[in-house]
Amino acid sequence: MLLPWPSTRPIEKLNPPRLGNIVPTYQEYKDNYRKQRNDFRSHPRASPELKAWRNHDNDYDYQLLNRGGKAFVHASLVGKSTEGFDFKPWAKAGTYFSEYAEHYHPSLILSESDHSYIIGNKASYDSRQYPLAVTEKRPEGQGYCHTLVIPKARVYNAVDPLATRDHCFVLQELRAHFCKFWSKMKNREAMLARAHEALKERKSALIHKGPRPAEYTDAVNANVFSDFERLKPVFLQLKAEEDFIFGFHVFPENSIGHLHMHVFPHHDDFREHSTKTYDYKTVPLQAILDVEEEDQSAKSPSSAEAQSTSDEESSNGFQAVNKSA
Repeated sequence: MLLPWPSTRPIEKLNPPRLGNIVPTYQEYKDNYRKQRNDFRSHPRASPELKAWRNHDNDYDYQLLNRGGKAFVHASLVGKSTEGFDFKPWAKAGTYFSEYAEHYHPSLILSESDHSYIIGNKASYDSRQYPLAVTEKRPEGQGYCHTLVIPKARVYNAVDPLATRDHCFVLQELRAHFCKFWSKMKNREAMLARAHEALKERKSALIHKGPRPAEYTDAVNANVFSDFERLKPVFLQLKAEEDFIFGFHVFPENSIGHLHMHVFPHHDDFREHSTKTYDYKTVPLQAILDVEEEDQSAKSPSSAEAQSTSDEESSNGFQAVNKSA
């Protein structure tokens, strides 16, 4: 089994450090996910808040899901549209990924399936374009051409029962969508084009707003773009199942309250100038699938059937939502 970014120093605790290149072992990723999932689902506010959120209830008090206003759209954006475009205004119970096509320009959507979108990351993946960013909160992506895959339906996070229902259909579909997308060369080139656009947008921001001298900004950006071109030929030859990380930031380590899968190459050359600050919390998809399979196998047939019924009731009609999407 291909593990994520191999660690040169194994961690000593199940709760991994927040900084540096030390990441959990594969088993620790699994243990952490299982605990986070169980903690979330046993919380008394989880089920009613998920139900209200899926019903677009903007009057509900989301103490758990929104975590102090950090997982939904910022309060200052409620009632406003995406800057520069006449799109649907943001709602109080909205997130930056929910109802994505209603809030963003179509150019950001690289691919659409019946159940999900593949979207380009609006942030640059290159740390050199963020000279003053602090280590604790890096804004750049986690790897070259960092891309996201998000479900159309309102699925909150990997700990949401909807995410793991029906043998993890939602999670499996996100990966399958990307792999199908990657199978065509024109899609790989589109992914590169979106990443290149993000680099240009960040360069413009540095030139007009950056605190550094123009000479420094120009020199750094020259290296950024030359490295981008250097890696392109190799990137185009990567294999989806072997060369990419498919990872999730599991609650309460998520920054956005809508499920999204992070996709980026795991090879060192493609991560040289990208943040590794969040590696500790980027749980591999396969670790989640393994946990769910192990836990399902450990149940008796009767309890497994009961859990399936319970998940169906709590899902608030996931299949119906997808059919109408």
